[in-house]
Amino acid sequence: MQKALTILLVLLATFRLPGCKSAPVEVVDLDPLVHQALYDTTSSYYTDFSKYPKNIADLPIGIFNLGAAGTHTLDCAVTLDCFDNITGGENPDSIKDLAGEHFIYYTALSDADDIYDADGLMDIHDAAIKHTLFLVGDKCAQGEKERAKIIIAGGNITRKTGLDDIRAMLDASGSGVKVIGVVEEGIKGLLDELADSPMINYSIGLMADSLTIASDAYQQTLKDVMADRGLKTTLPVVCQRINAADTIPARAFEEAFARMIEEHYAAGGMAPICALIADTEIDDQLKAALQDIINNYRSKRLNGNYPYRSVINDRLIYIDPSQCAAQECYRVLRGDNNLALRIDGQQVIHYTDLPM
Repeated sequence: MQKALTILLVLLATFRLPGCKSAPVEVVDLDPLVHQALYDTTSSYYTDFSKYPKNIADLPIGIFNLGAAGTHTLDCAVTLDCFDNITGGENPDSIKDLAGEHFIYYTALSDADDIYDADGLMDIHDAAIKHTLFLVGDKCAQGEKERAKIIIAGGNITRKTGLDDIRAMLDASGSGVKVIGVVEEGIKGLLDELADSPMINYSIGLMADSLTIASDAYQQTLKDVMADRGLKTTLPVVCQRINAADTIPARAFEEAFARMIEEHYAAGGMAPICALIADTEIDDQLKAALQDIINNYRSKRLNGNYPYRSVINDRLIYIDPSQCAAQECYRVLRGDNNLALRIDGQQVIHYTDLPM
């Protein structure tokens, strides 16, 4: 395997082109926090992007998660194998797609950055920007650190709650760094999967923690991305709360899935659920168990009818937004010639805002 990886990296190296950077350009109408980060040298959030490395390919991938999905986003990136690493085609080749990459994962454990309001609720917008600034900065509580070459932003971040402002900041910085939103990539992945379907009279299932559901992040992003693509169809989102964790016990997930079907039926839902979004791993064994549940409901007969057939489709499309974001990370890095071409394997460094 090591020999195959070495040959692969040598071949890919022939496609790398040198990057070029420009200094931050003054932009009006920026978010106040973003403006401080770019131009206010007296601010604690000021980031000197003029010192960003000109060639960012060997810098680490930066990841943070403001939601409750833990390290699932990081795990998806580290283990990703969805592409042929030579051709870039979307088929696995038993070599990790990001095999030569280093990763930095940031978790804020204190309230030192004032990202929580008086009620203890996170200001998702400012927190997303501040987490991004940490990852593109060269300082941490422990001293110095490497800057990130790309950001994967996990949590309930939408265009209106930070993603647009982060993009504006990175565009103005001239660093070449880009940001990928987990929620947005999950919705894009969903619509890609449904591209050949009529998308008429269908619903989308969302199994997530209470904060994710209350934030309407997926619902709002679904509207935004559908508008981008000129899609005028309405896709209702049927929500089911689950406990937040990296991995949810299969039995608990199955029970929550069954409740979602029952509650959709009780609410008079006549648009069958055709896809399920869940920011957790749904392996083949769990998919088989969920398919058994679907079959049982769809086979229930009442007064000569099969009422649950209008509630859930016979087959579901499964969407893991973190997996979608990891795939987009690979596409962006490959397209920008910014894949790391190391043969010494992956490294993951976890950072917090607390001194060690």
